[in-house]
Order: sequence, then C-alpha cells, then structure tokens
Amino acid sequence: MKKTALVLLSLLTLIFPLFSLTNSQKIYSVDDPVYGYIRDLYLLEGLSTPSTTGPWSGSELERMLEILDRASLSEVSAGLYDRAFEIIKADSSEPVFSLGLDIHEELFIHTNPAEQRFWERENWWRGWENENQFLSLVTEGRFGSSLYGIFNLSFGVARDWRKSSGENPTYRTFADRAVWSNTPFVGPNDVDQFNMNFPYRTFVAAGTDYWSLQFGRDRLSWGNGTTGNFVIDSHLKFHNMIRFSAFGGTFKYTFLVSSFPHPMNYYYDDGSGNMVYDVLGLKRDDGSYYGQSQIIKGTKAFIGHRLEWRIVPSLSFYLTEAVMYMSAEGRVDLVDFMPSFLYHNLYNRSNANSILSLEADWSFANGWNIYGQFVLDDLYLSGESPTDDGNIEPNALGYLAGITYATGLEKGVLKFNLEGALTQPYLYLRDGDEQDYELNYVVALREMSGAAATQNYNLEYLGYKYGGDAIVGNLNASYCIPGSWSLGANLFCMLHGGMDKTSPWSSVPADKKQVPPTDPSTTTIVAGLCADCPLSYGFSFGVQADYVIMRNPDISDCQITLCISYAI
Repeated sequence: MKKTALVLLSLLTLIFPLFSLTNSQKIYSVDDPVYGYIRDLYLLEGLSTPSTTGPWSGSELERMLEILDRASLSEVSAGLYDRAFEIIKADSSEPVFSLGLDIHEELFIHTNPAEQRFWERENWWRGWENENQFLSLVTEGRFGSSLYGIFNLSFGVARDWRKSSGENPTYRTFADRAVWSNTPFVGPNDVDQFNMNFPYRTFVAAGTDYWSLQFGRDRLSWGNGTTGNFVIDSHLKFHNMIRFSAFGGTFKYTFLVSSFPHPMNYYYDDGSGNMVYDVLGLKRDDGSYYGQSQIIKGTKAFIGHRLEWRIVPSLSFYLTEAVMYMSAEGRVDLVDFMPSFLYHNLYNRSNANSILSLEADWSFANGWNIYGQFVLDDLYLSGESPTDDGNIEPNALGYLAGITYATGLEKGVLKFNLEGALTQPYLYLRDGDEQDYELNYVVALREMSGAAATQNYNLEYLGYKYGGDAIVGNLNASYCIPGSWSLGANLFCMLHGGMDKTSPWSSVPADKKQVPPTDPSTTTIVAGLCADCPLSYGFSFGVQADYVIMRNPDISDCQITLCISYAI
C-alpha cells in the first residue's frame, strides 16, 4: 500500500506541472495583431521598431513590453499596451490542450476576367498569402512552461486548378470568371480544386524567457518594409524550416534553415542545352507527368543568421548573412549549418550563393521613424578578372527606404507611411557555376492540385516579392482602434523591367549600365482601400478593393475581396 501511494505521489509530482504552469512559448505569426500593437506602441513612444525577425514567442513579446513604463504612457499607448498584455497573458494561461474553429467565407469579384494578365492568384493584388482557407480547426498543446505545439487543419481551395486527362491535363485558373470564392465544392471549386496541401501552419516549439526553438511549417518575415523585405519576405505561404532565436533587452540572434525543392525536379534540358521550367515538374518517357509519383531529388536550402542590436532606445541596427545551398547529389556538409560561421567564406561557388543585408531604423521623435535596407547579392570589384569573353559579372544590389508617422487619435492610431525601393536587374539571379541549374534566390513551393494528382512547383522570390529590375514607390495611410475596426488606403507605383524569375543569368559588358528598368518595361499603378470590422457573436467582416492600371500592355482591372469570418 505504501509503495502504491509512493508511486502515485511520484506520478502526480511529474504530471502536475504540465497542468499548473503558465506557458509563454506560443509562437505568434508574422501577421498577428499582437506584434502590430507593440510595434505601434514603440513608434508612438519614440522607440525604434521592436525585433523585425518574425515570428515571435510569447516570451519575446513579454520582453518587449517589459522595457516600457505602463504608468507613463499616453491614453492611446496605454490602450495598445493593455491589449497586447491581455492577449499574451490569456494565451499563456490556456489549458494543456485547446481547440479553435475559424470559418472564412471569401468572395472575389473583378471587372476584367477576359484579360489573362489578371488570371491566377499571383495576379490578384491581395495576394495568395493573405487568402484564408474556408475552414480551419486549430489545435494547440502546451506542456509545462517550455513546450508548445500547433496543428492547423484547414479545408479550402487549392492555389492551382489542374485535372489530369490522359497525357493532356485540362487547365482552369483562378479569376478566369468575374466571380470566384474560397468555398469548396461550390461553382468551379469542385473536388479537383479541393486543397490537399494542409496544414500550412504546424510546428513544435520549445523555449524559455530568453530563447525559442521552432521546428515545422510557418510563415517568416525578416525586416520592417511595407512593400517587402530583401532577404526573407512574408509573401511565401509557408517555410519548411527550423529556427532558433535568442533574445535579451538590446540584442537578438536568429539562426534559420529553410528547405525547398531542388530545381532538377522542375527544370529540364530542351535538347539544345537550355534549361526550361515546367510548373508541373518532370515527365515520364511517354510524355505524362509523374505527379506525386515523382522521386524528389537533390537538396536546396536557405541557411542564414540575423543579428539585431538596439544601440540606443531610438536606434536599431540589423545584419543578415546567409547562403542558398544547393547539391544535386543531396550532399550536406556540417560546416554549412554552423550557426556562427561566416558563410561568404565557404568559398564553394558551385554549392553556395551568399547574400548580405544591412538594415537600420531610427525614431528621431515620438511618432516618427525612418528606416532603410540594403542588400548585396553580388558586387563586381575593379580588381577582379573579367570572364573569358571580356564581360564582368553583373552587380546585384537592392535599396529600400521609408518614413513612418503615427499619432494617437481618439482611441486609435492614425498612421502614414511612404516607402521607395530600387532593385538592380540581376538581384536574386546567378548561374550554377559547375552545376547545370542556376543557384539563385528563386525558390519553388511544391503544392498539389487536382485532388492531389497533380503537383505544381510555384516559383517565388525568397526576398522582395517584386524581384530585381524594379523601381517601387508606395504611400499608405491607416487608422486602427485596437481590438476593433480599422481602415486603410494605399497607392502603389512600380516600373518593372523584363527580368523575371525564370530569366537566365549572364555576364554583361563592363560599360553596360545596370539600372532598372530594362526593356521591355511595364508600369503598374494600384489604388486600394480596405476595412475590417468586428461584429457580434464572434463574426467579423472585411473588404479590400484595388484598382489596377498597367501600361505596356494597357490594361486595367478592379479587384474586390469580401470576407465574413466566424471564430470560436
């Protein structure tokens, strides 16, 4: 009897902490409003932007709030502080297992369905990354004070619509009609359009008050740009990755490994030495596509570290150094995964392509912040030898700068942002040296369609979503009441040259000006409005309207997204 009692007591001693401790290791996504509240709070109080390397653990967000004196804040700042603190506190006190339900009914309407340039989700201005799945069951687990996990089981429509029919797949695409929705099994969204790519967000995380480790699938963002960020931008729907962050009051370190399919799985030799991209992957000898039967070969991974310093309360500096690593044989060397290594000094041009980014932001007065990003993908130095034909390797640089002003108005925050960016034509592009495939910063997300019978290798820039060869300007105004409604207006302008994700890399004459945009160039102007409003009983409503004008070719479209959501 005494032994039985002793065993039960020991088990209770081990198990009880799982149910009794608070857990602040929840990972808040890059678009979570909690981080937005803290970011606006810092801006209003004259502090430089809090860590721009997302996502963030609850413990890290708590550290961000700790440096502020709640009693000295203005009414609006105090409201932001309280809203963020209450959410983090409530999340940390959730039970070991929790279940949530989200339903999003989205309707997409546009005025020019006849124009193919406005077909496909990458041409819908709101962006595939912001399109919600129709239904999501979110399960979360918290174990003790240091372990957290999430699994988002979502049901919706796939990004691509393709149905195999013998050797010739039939094809239909998003927005080829005036009205579309995200509702499965309604209208064109038949069973072949059902999204079999879930979960888009699932991982396990561990951490303490000063570090966090995350392994799984999630969105990422490195930087505070409005139109995008140079090394890692949030427009990718997901990363399959492992991420470690250590953070204190004035310093943060992040190490990341994110994997992608090798180009050998979706590029083929056309017989004349040219490598050709095929979104559906490779074919069998009889001309049919492998689909999910294709053997995935090779290794491609982004490996990088990012350091952040808060020099003084109003000034922050960021350094990112990384490589895109690639091996057709799947070879991996441990030196490539050293968190403290200088990746430029791998000196293995056929397997690794390094990139460097410098960033800074300064809040020179309460409510004012100026920021900038510089990325160096490749730079030709005068002492370097030209290629055999007398040409030089092209520079691949990018520049981004912006200014933000915010002020409290009634119970909300009124904010204005002006941003500009310039990217050289060969940014993110590079040859493979001794490899047959280009070793660049264009990555593929492998997603299935046609009831999972067809694979799609959708190309994306890992960094700035508009890529190289672009001049971008953006003006944004917004008003938001924390936990309530918000309004926004945006004016976007871009000149983009002829270089794109599949453009081949080549050397250039030494006297050639490497200034965007190259010919043929396209001008894009987008004027947009958006609004979000909570309703009663867990419902909310959102709308976004964008008027898109393009020159060369001269086309236009009005794109409207309506969304009604329910959450418990």
